[in-house]
Amino acid sequence: MGKKARRQTRKHTGANFPILAFPEPVDKSGILADDTFAEAGRKVFLAQFATMLWHEAGTRTGDDIESLHDMRVATRRMRAAVDVFTTVFRKKIIKSYLSELRHLGRLLGKVRDLDVFNEKAACYLNSLPDDSRNGLDPLLSMWQTQLSEARTELVAYFDSRAYQEFKLSFNYFVQTQGYAVQRTTGATPFPNRVCEVVPCIIYTRLAKVRAYSPVINSASIPQLHALRIEFKKLRYAMEYFSEVLGSESRLVIDLVKKLQDHLGDLHDSDVACQILNNFLENWDSGQAGLMLTDRQNPEPLVNYLAYQYAERHRLLVTFPDAWERFDQADVRRNIALAISVL
Repeated sequence: MGKKARRQTRKHTGANFPILAFPEPVDKSGILADDTFAEAGRKVFLAQFATMLWHEAGTRTGDDIESLHDMRVATRRMRAAVDVFTTVFRKKIIKSYLSELRHLGRLLGKVRDLDVFNEKAACYLNSLPDDSRNGLDPLLSMWQTQLSEARTELVAYFDSRAYQEFKLSFNYFVQTQGYAVQRTTGATPFPNRVCEVVPCIIYTRLAKVRAYSPVINSASIPQLHALRIEFKKLRYAMEYFSEVLGSESRLVIDLVKKLQDHLGDLHDSDVACQILNNFLENWDSGQAGLMLTDRQNPEPLVNYLAYQYAERHRLLVTFPDAWERFDQADVRRNIALAISVL
């Protein structure tokens, strides 16, 4: 349960609970094959919650964008874990946690997306001659304003009573065995241990990924974005239980991550194209009130848009080859071998 609870209590979803010391980050969640599925879920939540808290300070200051990235990933993994473990916990309680995690995820996502846009624009500008590196200043200025507003909103949430109460309540949930577990009735045994439930979860996630096979060569960008989400769910499901799976799971996880990153870069380029198109649509109206000699040349922005379109095209046309590396009997065999040890 962690360190000894203090005597203070808080109220959450109708229950009083002691305030516990927050957990420290752990290298492993400690899941065992014989764990009940609910307690395995609690261990997953605990490990990710500890990671989230560890990166909160760095995210608040904004000095290291990787702190925010790691905090966002931990939050995302907890949201994905809710989908995996939702049936074994009381609906009212788990839904209240999911609501806060979604809100936090949206705020972190705003900041992270703008960090990524700025980072990729900086890489692009570094590839240009020195005298051509200020052509994106109007776009970067807009992004910087939006980034400052998003950070202000995020920090305000960190300081809010809702966030503080969520952390205290969720901390009790992840450290208290048996808390919020759904009651079961009846004498008939049902699958309730990690070794019984996990094979079904992984194969269900795999089936949802493989369902895209017939449309890969003609897939739309929205379809590929949806596939990226299914890849993420498969990867997380295998990562949650990697401690009890065979070593082959690591090979599959690494491969899935590469495809997920490929589709993530595609999504970033597609969003950048949309932002740049919208920015350029408003360009003329923004310039109309200026003296003719003060109006700026949109060519650098148009060139950056062309660069993003070219990057989006490259990622699109190379994805079928990346998919082929995944859609192989050897990959499915590795999944089966990883599961077979349960």
